[in-house]
Parts: sequence; C-alpha cells; structure tokens
Amino acid sequence: MYLSDRDLIKAIKRGKLIVDPKPKEADIGATSIDLHLDSVDQARIWDVEGYAQENRAAGRNPAELHIGKFDFRKFSPKYTMRPPQYDPSKAPNPQQSVFCRGAQIIVKPGGFLLWITKESIGTPEKKASLICFVDGKSTRARTGLLVHMTAPTIHAKWSGQITLEIANLGPFDFVLEEGDVIAQITVAQISSYPLSKRSTSPATHGQRTVLGGAVSDADLKTTPVRKRRKR
Repeated sequence: MYLSDRDLIKAIKRGKLIVDPKPKEADIGATSIDLHLDSVDQARIWDVEGYAQENRAAGRNPAELHIGKFDFRKFSPKYTMRPPQYDPSKAPNPQQSVFCRGAQIIVKPGGFLLWITKESIGTPEKKASLICFVDGKSTRARTGLLVHMTAPTIHAKWSGQITLEIANLGPFDFVLEEGDVIAQITVAQISSYPLSKRSTSPATHGQRTVLGGAVSDADLKTTPVRKRRKR
C-alpha cells in the first residue's frame, strides 16, 4: 500500500518516515515527496583517466572495471573528483562532458555524474514499517535527463542522503543548481517489521556524501560533509 499525502505527513510527524530537513507543503504531492540537489561542491565525476593510468602501470586493461569484484567504499574516494571549473579564457574541451560554471553544473549530452540529495531519507532502525522508492520527474525525463539509474528501493531500516546517478541522454546541455528538484520518493507500507537487525545496504547506510556511509578523515579534506540537524 502506497502512502497518500496525508499519510506521508503523519508518518513524518510520528517518526516512522525520516525526511530531514522536513519537506515544505509545496514539496508534498498526492503520493510523493520532492527531493532537492545538495550544494554544488557535493557533485562528483569519475576520474577515468586516473584509473586508466593506474591500470596501465599495473599492466591491466585501462578501461576495464570488474563490477562484481570491486569494493565501492575503497574505490569511490580514490577515483571520484569534483567537476572541473569552466575557464572562459580557454577553448572548451570537447571530451569534458560535465563541468562547473560558477554555482552551476553543466551536463552535456552523454555526461554522467553523482550528486547527493539535500534531504536525508529513510526509516528508523527499530520497528521499520515503510520502504521508499526513488524516481525521476517525468517532465525532466522527457528532455533526456536520467536520474537514479538503478536500485530505486530505499529498504526498511536504512537512512541517509540519497546519491543520484545523473546522466544526460538528451540533445540539450543541462544546467543543474543546488536546490533543483529532479527526483522524488514514493513510500509504501510493508507487511511486518523486518527480522534483520541491520540495513540491507551497510556500505551506504547513513551516507552524507556520494562516497557512501564510511567517510574517512582523508575523504573529509576534499569532500565537505553537511552537519546533521538535531531532531
């Protein structure tokens, strides 16, 4: 059973659904809650060239990534970086599909980046009775904007800011800014409390950056982490 707007509001008030900061009235639709992009300094792209150089030095195929074997918690801090700043004095790099332009992120056709939501979303670890689903916005999708490419389910007992996998499949150069609404969640009731004592996604539980749940001191030097609000 999916929750309507009145049930979403009740669930947040009763602590059954975590949405922090709490949504404004305009963010709550009939059966969904809008999500906003966090600050621009949280956007990340993959350092493909850095990864390729290391593979070449080790005698491996520079382009190959063993998806079934790599450890995201170790891989992401090493090979993600902020999009480069646009320099109007230089000719644009045709191979650079994502870059910063002041307080904006420009995503050219074929571009891909990771960006986190301003909101922390999820359910409490005790007596979790809901699950959430992340989805894009249909009007944005019609321009070719792809948001949260896979694994849309926020499982019971998990909470954190949501990493969005953003891709441009359309013909336009997208301009994205902090606070933009490009995603939403719907929420459903589950049949009973889970037996599991932990989140099904321990690598990302409690995440506050696109690096996942485990953020080291070294990561914090290059990845500012927004302090959680006290409830």
